[in-house]
Amino acid sequence: MSASAPFSVHPVSTAAQARDFYQLRREIYRGNDVVVFPLKSMEKLQLDTQRHPFYEHASREMFVCYRDGCVVGRIVAIKDDLHNQQHGDRVGFFGFFEAIDDQVIVDALIDTAADWLKKQGCDSIRGPVNPSMKSDFGVLVEGTDEPPMIMTGYTLQRYEDQLKTAGLTSIKRFLAFKYISDPADTKCKKWIRLQAAKQKILTRYPNLELRTVSAENFDETMRDVNKLGNKVRSLGWGFVPLTPEELNFMIKNLRRVIRYDTIHVAYWDGQLVGYIVTIPDINWALKRAKGPFDWIRMLQMPRLIKKTPHSRVIALGVDDQFRKKGIAILLIQELVENFSAFEKWEFSWVDEANLKSIRAIGRTLPLLKSRVYELFEKTI
Repeated sequence: MSASAPFSVHPVSTAAQARDFYQLRREIYRGNDVVVFPLKSMEKLQLDTQRHPFYEHASREMFVCYRDGCVVGRIVAIKDDLHNQQHGDRVGFFGFFEAIDDQVIVDALIDTAADWLKKQGCDSIRGPVNPSMKSDFGVLVEGTDEPPMIMTGYTLQRYEDQLKTAGLTSIKRFLAFKYISDPADTKCKKWIRLQAAKQKILTRYPNLELRTVSAENFDETMRDVNKLGNKVRSLGWGFVPLTPEELNFMIKNLRRVIRYDTIHVAYWDGQLVGYIVTIPDINWALKRAKGPFDWIRMLQMPRLIKKTPHSRVIALGVDDQFRKKGIAILLIQELVENFSAFEKWEFSWVDEANLKSIRAIGRTLPLLKSRVYELFEKTI
C-alpha cells in the first residue's frame, strides 16, 4: 500500500463503516500477544449514545479513514458538557484512536476531530480518552510488555511521537504500580507493625468501624463510596463526578466480576469516612476465553473470572477531616490480609503529580512501577 496514495476520512454513518471502525483495532494488533480485546458488545456499548449514560451529558462523532478501499485509521471526537461545566473551560476530547504507521493519516485524524470539536464551540483537543477519564485513557508510553488490567488501556508506543508530531503536547502522566504477592512478606516486620497499628487505632477510636461489603449491601455501599469519592477527588486533575445514572451503570457491570471480600470500608458513627476498592482482573479471563463470537466467550467467563490470579485496586480515599486518624493504614492493612487471594495486584491510576496515596502503601509493600500513561492536548 503506497504511503502517498490518496485517502479520505468519513463520519461513521453506515453499518459497513461501523464494522470497519471496530475491526481496525483487531487488524492493527494482530499478532500482538499482550493486547486484550474486549467483548465486541461491550466495546460497542462504550460508544452507544442511546444506552450508555455518559452520553446524557456528552456528544460524539465517530470517524474512519480509508485508503485504496482499506480502513487505515479511526478516531472519535467527544464533547463532554459536564466536564466543561465542572472546570469552566471549553475542552474537547478525542478517543478510540488507532492508525497505521503513517504520520499523514495520524495528522488527518487529529485535524478531523479538531474541526468537529471547534464547530461544537471547543477551543482545545485533549486525549486519548475512551470515552472519558472515567474509563480507560492515555497512550501507554511505558509497560507495553504486560497485558493491561481491567478498565485500563493498551496502545502502541509509537502513538506518543506521532501525536506530538501532529502538534499535541504531553500534559499529564498517570502511573500504575504492581505488587507480586509473596507469602513471606506477611512475616516481615513492616507487616507485623501494621497489624499492631491497626489494633491501636481501633482501640483509640471506638467510633470507628470497619465493615465488610456483601452482595446485600453492595449497591448502597458503592453509592456511599461514590459520594465520598466525589468529595475526595473534587480537586483532582480532570475530575468529573459520576452522575447517578453512570453510577448505576457501573454498579450493574461491577456486580458481574466483583469479589466482595476485596472491598473495604470504614465508618465513623455510621458515616463513611474511607474506602479501598479492588476488582478482579477480567482481562485475564478475556485473554483466555476462546471463540469468534461473544456468546461463546461469555459462556466461559464465569469459570475463568473465578480463576483470575490478578486484581486491580481502583480507588483509595479517606475523608479529609479524618486523614490524621490512621484510617488509610487500617484500609491498607485490611487489603494486606487478603493478598493471598491473588498473585498480582495493580494500583492505578496514580497522578504523577500526586503520589501521596501510593507512597503510603509503598511504605508497607514492595511496589514496582509497571506502566505509564500519557495524555496530550493542543489548542484548536
